[in-house]
Amino acid sequence: MRLISVILFVISILLAAATFAPAYKTVQFVSEFGGKGETLGKFSDKTQLVFDGNGNIYVVDTDNLCVQKLNPDGKPIMEITGGDEFLFARPMDIAVDGELNIYIADWNSVYIRGTDSPKIYNYGPCVHKFSSDGKFIATFTLEDLSQKAEEKENAIPAVDTDGNFALMIVPQKTDRQLYVAADIDGNIYVLDQDAVYKLSPSGEFLLRFGEGRLYQAADVVVDAKGNIYVADTGNRRISKFSQDGKFLLSFGKKGDTDGCLTGTLNLTIASNGTVLVVDSARYEKVFKTSIEHRKFINSAILVTGQDDPLIPRKRDFRTVIRRFQRFDENGGFQEKILYRIDKSDPELKNMEFKAVDPDGNLYLIDKDRLAIRKYSIQSPIRWAEVEKTVSCQLQHSQSRSQIDNFYDLDSYIDFDERERYTQLTATMRLSYDMTETFRASLVNSLISMNARAYDKYPGEYADPDGFIQDDETTDEYIAIRTRLDLSFILDHDLFSYRVANLFAYFSGGRYDFNIRATDFQNRRRLDEHLWWTVWAVGARYDIGNAVRLSLIAAQHRPPGFMNYEYKYWDEQGELYGTGFGSGTSTEVFIAVDGAF
Repeated sequence: MRLISVILFVISILLAAATFAPAYKTVQFVSEFGGKGETLGKFSDKTQLVFDGNGNIYVVDTDNLCVQKLNPDGKPIMEITGGDEFLFARPMDIAVDGELNIYIADWNSVYIRGTDSPKIYNYGPCVHKFSSDGKFIATFTLEDLSQKAEEKENAIPAVDTDGNFALMIVPQKTDRQLYVAADIDGNIYVLDQDAVYKLSPSGEFLLRFGEGRLYQAADVVVDAKGNIYVADTGNRRISKFSQDGKFLLSFGKKGDTDGCLTGTLNLTIASNGTVLVVDSARYEKVFKTSIEHRKFINSAILVTGQDDPLIPRKRDFRTVIRRFQRFDENGGFQEKILYRIDKSDPELKNMEFKAVDPDGNLYLIDKDRLAIRKYSIQSPIRWAEVEKTVSCQLQHSQSRSQIDNFYDLDSYIDFDERERYTQLTATMRLSYDMTETFRASLVNSLISMNARAYDKYPGEYADPDGFIQDDETTDEYIAIRTRLDLSFILDHDLFSYRVANLFAYFSGGRYDFNIRATDFQNRRRLDEHLWWTVWAVGARYDIGNAVRLSLIAAQHRPPGFMNYEYKYWDEQGELYGTGFGSGTSTEVFIAVDGAF
């Protein structure tokens, strides 16, 4: 009982560690819409999404030169395409204000007043404004392009609206990304080359801010109070500005832990006013490393003497974990939501991030089919995302053996044996990535065996006392094994991958062997009972990317064989012999594995 208490205590500690380790929310599939194509409800591979207060989805499609409005289920409501009033050149971002007016960041050509033979046009960023029902209202440029003609050396041949030869002045980096946002009053904000332009609802230039503070900025949004948040990607932070362009604060820093940011950033203002930030952090769990010193056999398994073929010898994960984080309006970290991309699923392995709506719903796009899948936020642990491996094997056999001694002349069979054998082997393995750094695995195994043999001696009996020696032999064996592993990834980088691991292991078995004479006058019998237990606890820690420290304590009861006890009664029922054997072996295993 003391041994069992110790094992249960250690396992309780490990389970408590798993319970109290941070478990973040995850997502659950809701619906799918879209797909590759040029018709209504279909998309190209260059799209941006935005959402209104009613949950409707707006998609700007750069290659198909259109804007689509979809209901929350992804069903098309309307489409905006170019016509006599305007033409889309390269629409690349979209915003919707409180009145459901639609704003598209694009490029436009503007005639420079006073130029003729040929006419000269300026080409520059603009915003197209549409009403809630898709009617064109106006096109606003960020600067007055009708008066700028100094850069004629950058002009290229063009054709004017009358079909005559003309020139167009094209600025550098026309392939740059533009970002647009709008506040509840209809003011327009355009992010272009690390500067934010603010335009009035009628398109009048109001101010420009952010220059010298932003670096490789990649998104802009406005909250209900009119504060502007810019994804300052190059600086790995979010910068917040007031309505008049005054810098207020920044939050975030480089890294992949809670509150830190990495890679390209995407922003959404949630319905409750918090800021949802999606970054490029990827927690790769799909590689099979080829680095030699990452192929070490788990020494904890060796010490217990119980190898588990389901525990990989090399890191062989099937998922990629990504995240988005929630911050309050002052930049305080609130929570992190994780989502998994299953690389083993041929239908889901090419999913990529597309957008997050104000309610926190996640949208991923299948890069092959261009279908968009919607996911809602769920609780931290979902049974459907637990990796489950269950195997069960049942063996059954029956046999009969008959022997007649070659030296006798009678017609009787001297030995007749019938055997039945049944064995059940079952293994269940559960694994779950609680977070991007913490993984828990539980393995349970069961072996149960039952065998019976009936021996008869139908020929003449040589027993001097005349006892009939027919007997029945029974073999019953049962063994269980439980192993809990808690893995903490210290460094996700492929070439500097490090992990710490805690484990608890327990196994035990019992074997009962009995022989009974079947004749009622023969009281011969043998009762033999054998049993064993093994437990182990340990820790493993990678020191740098080339050295691993392991500390394992294990106890075998007994060492190398089974505890046993037996009693034997002779044909007259007299106790003839007894026996007992037991032992204990305790080991502490310390190892330093290194590869240089």
